Amino acid sequence: MKSWRMVLMCAALLLVAGSLLAQGTGGSITGTVTTAGNSLPGVTVTATSSSMQGVRSTVTGQAGGFNIPALPPGLYDVTFELEGMQRLTRRVRVELAQTVRANADLKVSLVRESVTVTATAPSVMERPQVVTAFDAETIDQLPANRSIRETTLLSPGVNDAGPNNQIVIGGAQSFDSLFLVNGAVVNENLRGQPHNLFIEDAIQETTILRGAIPAEYGRFTGGVVTTLTKSGGDDFSGSFRDTLTNDDWKGETPFPAEAPHIDEVNHAFEATAGGRILADRLWFFVAGRDEDSSQTLATTGTNIPYTREFQMERWEAKLTGLLFSRHNVVGSYIKSDSSTVNLASGVIVDLASLVTRDEPNSLVSFQYSGVITNSLLAEASLSRMNFSFIQGAETRDLIRGTLLRDSGNGRRFWSPTFCGHVCPPKQRDNKSLLVKGTYFLSTRATGNHTIVSGYEDFHQLRNENNYQSGSDYRIHGIFHYDGPDVYFGVDGSEESDNEIEYDPVPALSQTSDFAVRSLFVNDKWDLTSRWIFNVGLRFDQAYGNDQAGKKTVDDSAVSPRLSATFDPVGNGRHRITANYSRYVSKVDQGPADLTATAGRYASYYWDYRGPTINPRGTPIGQMVPVEEVIRRVFEWFNSVGGPNNRTFLTSAQVPGVDTRFEGSLRAPSMDEISLGYGMALGGSGFFRIDAMNRQWQDFYVIRRNRTTGIATDANGNEFDAGIIENSTDNLERTYNAIQLQAAYRLLDIVNVGGHYTWAKLRGNVEGELPNFATTLTSSNSFPEYTSFARNNPVGYLLADMRHRAIGWVDVAPPFPFGELNVSLLQRYHSGLPYSAIGTIDVQASSTFYGPGQPGGVSNPGYILPPANVNYYFSKRGELRTNEVFSTDVALRYTMPIRRAAITLMTDVLNVFDNDAIEDPDFITQTVQTRRQVTSLQRFDPIRGDVPERGVHWQTVPAFGQPADARAYQLPRTYRFAVRVRF
Repeated sequence: MKSWRMVLMCAALLLVAGSLLAQGTGGSITGTVTTAGNSLPGVTVTATSSSMQGVRSTVTGQAGGFNIPALPPGLYDVTFELEGMQRLTRRVRVELAQTVRANADLKVSLVRESVTVTATAPSVMERPQVVTAFDAETIDQLPANRSIRETTLLSPGVNDAGPNNQIVIGGAQSFDSLFLVNGAVVNENLRGQPHNLFIEDAIQETTILRGAIPAEYGRFTGGVVTTLTKSGGDDFSGSFRDTLTNDDWKGETPFPAEAPHIDEVNHAFEATAGGRILADRLWFFVAGRDEDSSQTLATTGTNIPYTREFQMERWEAKLTGLLFSRHNVVGSYIKSDSSTVNLASGVIVDLASLVTRDEPNSLVSFQYSGVITNSLLAEASLSRMNFSFIQGAETRDLIRGTLLRDSGNGRRFWSPTFCGHVCPPKQRDNKSLLVKGTYFLSTRATGNHTIVSGYEDFHQLRNENNYQSGSDYRIHGIFHYDGPDVYFGVDGSEESDNEIEYDPVPALSQTSDFAVRSLFVNDKWDLTSRWIFNVGLRFDQAYGNDQAGKKTVDDSAVSPRLSATFDPVGNGRHRITANYSRYVSKVDQGPADLTATAGRYASYYWDYRGPTINPRGTPIGQMVPVEEVIRRVFEWFNSVGGPNNRTFLTSAQVPGVDTRFEGSLRAPSMDEISLGYGMALGGSGFFRIDAMNRQWQDFYVIRRNRTTGIATDANGNEFDAGIIENSTDNLERTYNAIQLQAAYRLLDIVNVGGHYTWAKLRGNVEGELPNFATTLTSSNSFPEYTSFARNNPVGYLLADMRHRAIGWVDVAPPFPFGELNVSLLQRYHSGLPYSAIGTIDVQASSTFYGPGQPGGVSNPGYILPPANVNYYFSKRGELRTNEVFSTDVALRYTMPIRRAAITLMTDVLNVFDNDAIEDPDFITQTVQTRRQVTSLQRFDPIRGDVPERGVHWQTVPAFGQPADARAYQLPRTYRFAVRVRF
């Protein structure tokens, strides 16, 4: 009922809307009209298409140039007319967020005659953008998922090597790209990945911008992915699809403890319908999706099988209206409700750690475009995305709600992460307003200018009381395994690294609002037929208040975008491009909210020095039950003062107390230089190569040293104060890449395409982890304890993928009845890096570091000096997972039935069942030092000690081996679908 009420609301607003449109919902046609080599002004240029209501026309200027912006993607007939000249029509394809060129050379004609050029213009990029575009039909023919995520991963310069397999574009952190649906932002606020606010069969086209991106787009340092959904039309059409999967249709990996696959057919139903309410004036489009699936997984270490169940419903309603001549409005509403039963947070070893996660999600957007004059177009947009989720422990009880973690490898046990329905839901929303204008100027002296300028106001809103467990406590200790059973122990000795962690939320969130107000101008300047320049400038004013209502962001930045395109031959079939651009991100919610005294949690860590319970080597039959271990730990903890204890407190992070801002945070930025060459291949293909260098600066850091002072909380407890700021000192993140892409269509029955990326991502700033969306670099904290090269060395970062290639061939051979389509998709990428990292204690101690050699750092006056620091025993990123090869095939057969067509589809993924170890997040990387194994010796890297393997450190026997079936690439998998179109 709510969905239909929203549809009616959209319809009502469409009738009164007058100033609303979004970025990335259309493309442009531009060109120059000449006669006998001379520019020809005064030519009427008209564009018509079944994708657009009405017609669009303009008149060429003094330099013979024209521009028709804000066109829905699709095939267009562009007609050129002038009295006394031959009438010419060219057919071109407009792609999303791209400009296509349609030049014309008119001849004098004494009688009226018309010439039609039916061939589509060669697909050489008109702009210098490093870009890839996919329409829905192309994706549908391939053995690939049709989601925004999977389509993005078909582009060069992109991989899924971010934490939790998140998308990384151009070496940026995975949270720092921009995803748009119908021009509205659909990024998840913290992780930055796209929400599932789409129905696959409703997608019309997706474009991935990876470099030389114009100033119209901001708040990112990675790339821009813009997706447009369908809009209906004058003809009624629709579809119904059922996609069938089964966990049992997927092969098994070599992991010996992989859970048996459940044999249950899963269905994902999709339906779309569109058509006219008023011919050529008001169109409707509706779509829905219903998925109910299950998958068998297993816990780590104990290998207990469980079934994860997933239910999701999505709906879309869209109206496209022509208010009056050359003024269009669009309103869309997308809703997604999902529930995941038996979801794991982190690496779990038992079923009690599983949770149910509920995610209501919606997107409303309204758009307007109006041709004011032949040279001026006005556009604007308004959008709102709402997202909330609930997951975690369903009790606040001290025993049942306390999360247990293995201090050696971080595995989780006993109680879920976070707090569920007994705590308030977490909300992460955004809203945006955009107004812009496009002005076209054509003069003989300066050529043709397409000038886009505008204003954007974007807000990220967060109301999130971030409880880390049901009881707010976590205990870090020892896990003992007896088949599927797990026992817990704690070691109270001085050398132990067992801890008690307390993460209270001091006050409920008041909703943070971090915003960016932007002004931009971009001039696409066609100086001559051979030289095209792009000159852009963007100004971003960032401001915002944290969840306690305190202002933490108030800063501004300017980002120039400059590029040049040269046609060396002058026939439009070759392009040489050069680009310099600066991209300024937004200030991310994580660091901007770190000092909030509401919503965020504080963290206190105490060394456990109570009685040793269930030490290593204890016979299983003599183990103390888990409930009793937890009770005894808290009994000791309360006996020494509980949360007020200072004797065993090793570290604390208290928002608003131990951390502060001095001035405002700045948004990180990135400088990009690229060179490219593109050429047309015949009349239906292209090749392009781009070389790119990207360098980031102004990283989020925390500085804590003897000059940053002491902070005191309300209870009189003292802490070493830290300052959250931006810095580039001794920090780097650099991406160098060569990207190739090509496509060719032969005789309309063979379509070949692909790309290859060579890249290096180096530095010493990761900025994110699987368990933390954004992390602060702490190399400037406690410098007395971390001033050695192996604490944070420069090397290959976790998302470094040296080689990545994807190629496809799609063949539609002649067939006696119906249509047959066969496609092959070949994937390859090199292994991902990981390192041998351990924690060491460098504090001064009576314990000798070596024969007769005391060592360690004497506390220079810190309240809580670090109990341990990181040490890279290998070079950063020195170790690698396997190379990955996968061959996927698809078969499609379409049979016409009267006015409809039914298509049977089957995909086979990883046909040869390759089993490479692909994901380092699921391999064992445990390195032990004196902190875990007392027989190992301490060493002092600050005085120059070089650790020796087997003496000072060691890896566990399973180091580098899979700890979970998810470490392997997807095994051979079958899936089927049936679709009806009418």
